[in-house]
This record gives sequence, C-alpha cells and structure tokens, in this order.
Amino acid sequence: MRAAEAQAQKSDVERELDRCMEARIEDADEIRRRKLEFDRDGYTRFGAGELISGDLMGMMTREADDLLEHFAIRRDLHLESTGNSPRYMSNVPQRFIEENGLLIPLIYNSASMREYVGKIAGDTITSCFKDEEYVINRLERPGDTHGWHWGDYPYTIIWITKAPPLEQGGLLQCVPHTVWNKQDPRINWWLLNNPIKNYFHYAGDAYLLRSDTTLHRVTPVIGENCTRIILNTCWGGVLRPGNQDHETVQAAFV
Repeated sequence: MRAAEAQAQKSDVERELDRCMEARIEDADEIRRRKLEFDRDGYTRFGAGELISGDLMGMMTREADDLLEHFAIRRDLHLESTGNSPRYMSNVPQRFIEENGLLIPLIYNSASMREYVGKIAGDTITSCFKDEEYVINRLERPGDTHGWHWGDYPYTIIWITKAPPLEQGGLLQCVPHTVWNKQDPRINWWLLNNPIKNYFHYAGDAYLLRSDTTLHRVTPVIGENCTRIILNTCWGGVLRPGNQDHETVQAAFV
C-alpha cells in the first residue's frame, strides 16, 4: 500500500473510532451503570457493536488472523509468580503487532478510547510497559488454557475475535477484589474463600477487566474446532499506575 493510501486509511479508522467513542462518552447513564459493574465485579461486558462498530471489529478480526498466521509463537509453560498456573496457547507479541498492524495500535493509542475507559474506571488512563500494551492470544488445541493469574496493570480490554461454543470451554472465570503477592500468590486460598464468577462470550464481544485485583483465568478449551482468539489491550492509570515488575510478560508474551 502506498504511503498516501495508508495515511488515508489510518485517518478513516481514527475518525470511526472517535465516532464510536463519542457516542459512548455522551451516554452518562450508561457510564454510571458500567462504572457500578466495574467497581463491584471488576468486569463489564460489551456485546457485539456496543464498543466499536461491526466494521472495525471485522477489521480487527482480519488483522489478528493475519498476524497470527505470520508471527504466532507457541507457549507451553507454568508461571511461578501465579502459583505455577499454566499458559498453553499461541500468541503474537506486542512488537510484531506494532510493526505490522494498523487498527490495533490505533485503538490502543486512541485518546477517545482512553477517555471512555477512564470515565468507567474513575482514573486518567496512561500507557503501560511497552511489551504489555497489546498481545494476541489463541487457544487452539484441546486443553489449551490461560491459567489463574492477575495483570500487572489495572485496566484491560479483551476483544473476542473468535470463540468456541459454550460446550467447548473457554469460559472467563473471575474472583474480584483480590491481592497478588508474587512471592506467595495463594491462588487456592482465594478460590476457597470467595465465589467464582463465570462469563461466556461470543465472537464480537469485548470486556473491560480490573485485571490487577481480579484473579481470573480462561478455562481449558475442549473438542474439535475449539479455537478462541482474543486481543488483549492493557493500560495503567494516574491513580493506579500498575506493577512495575514485568517477569510474567517477559516469560509468557515476549
């Protein structure tokens, strides 16, 4: 694509993003409802078309598929700082997305997107450690899972570009209002002493997660055609800047 055409496409995408976010920002009652959910549950869900347009979501899906085809790295490991919980998946690290993507970096850096997230979170949204800004994850083999963990940063939007049916796993499970001690994560203690909230998502959904204080995982996928693909976009805040110790992302996503 020629430089002029690429710039024109970028400008079109930025305008469409701003249009979607302006409509959200102007809906004060909707923001109050989502803020209540986010404060209470560490989670609020957006159905298809509720956060960005179907055209932009389709563009994101195609971009994620293309990046996975060319740059996916298989991971099969356990992380000590989250109680040796498993990471069985393929992913595309931030550097490959930044160098080869269009929509994903624009969404991450969008001022209007950050303003909207900030209104729900009650914070001023900031960029996080470079390698954690965004990553594409794909669960693709029976048994693949993103085991129990917390995030280094407080605000994460997960964009679901492909999802298996309910019977084939890939559920999000959450325990809000928890504390991550990397030297002694005590995951089973938190699970024993708190209810676990379960969420199912369709392709096209997205959700905002208070990821630093919400213990969460994606249950193993099972059976044939069990692929689950997500884009993870992550931010810090002025009030909650996040954890500056990045061994988790260095081990699993770089």
